[in-house]
Amino acid sequence: MNVRLLTALALGATISTTTGCTAVSRGLGKITANKYAEARSGTVWTVPPPQLEPPAPDKKTVYISFRNISDASDINLTSDLKNAATEQGWTVVNDPTNATYRLRASLRFFGEVEPESGGANVANKMGWITGAAVGAGTYGLVNNATDNWAYGAGAGAAAGGLAGIGIANASKPREWAAIIDFVLEEYSDQPVEFTLVTDSDSNANTGAGAGNSRMSDSGNTNQGNSSSAGMTKTTNYFPHGIRLSAWANQMNMKEEEALPLIENRIHKVVTQMLPQ
Repeated sequence: MNVRLLTALALGATISTTTGCTAVSRGLGKITANKYAEARSGTVWTVPPPQLEPPAPDKKTVYISFRNISDASDINLTSDLKNAATEQGWTVVNDPTNATYRLRASLRFFGEVEPESGGANVANKMGWITGAAVGAGTYGLVNNATDNWAYGAGAGAAAGGLAGIGIANASKPREWAAIIDFVLEEYSDQPVEFTLVTDSDSNANTGAGAGNSRMSDSGNTNQGNSSSAGMTKTTNYFPHGIRLSAWANQMNMKEEEALPLIENRIHKVVTQMLPQ
């Protein structure tokens, strides 16, 4: 009985110490001005929105659709995208043939990436944006930087024993990113002819996601193959390709902590895609 009691007490102490390490680590981070102590978020345009002429007030109609083709099947951004457009004076219509602009969003990836990458390296490996016009968008790299967060880990290890190990682990910055492909279709009174990108992609991510060029894939794998082709199409809607990575990071950040911040970022940038 005594052995069982001691075992239970030890297990309880372990759980209590582990769950408290994140809070302690973030508290120490604030004192030492470690930027990862506070949750941060941002966006990276790997294919930026086009610069379009602002529409007349009676032409500010948009059809918005969303699909999730990532492994994170429980994420649905339909309401966020539509509400953001409405808040900025756009009329969201249900019939795509009645819209001056059509914004089609596809969530390609949600997972953990290397801190300070902003998900850009993962995004740049995804190839063409299916459904966009060839040559309408170009890829741009971002200037990544790393922060020295060794102090937090050192402070945790100096505490000694189980608590020291827990604080060291909780001091590590973790970053999450959602990568979304958008196709913004712009109505033209005259039919336009262009080459449309079609894509066959079998890329698959396992684990939390892919890393970036500065580090290995953190124990995860990324495998598969993809090919792109073009087809000529004539229509009154010209499609511009856009790719966005929205990210969030913090010491020992969990997925459920990152997602609301990322969703808020996506909500804010909708109107950067629609012409003003």
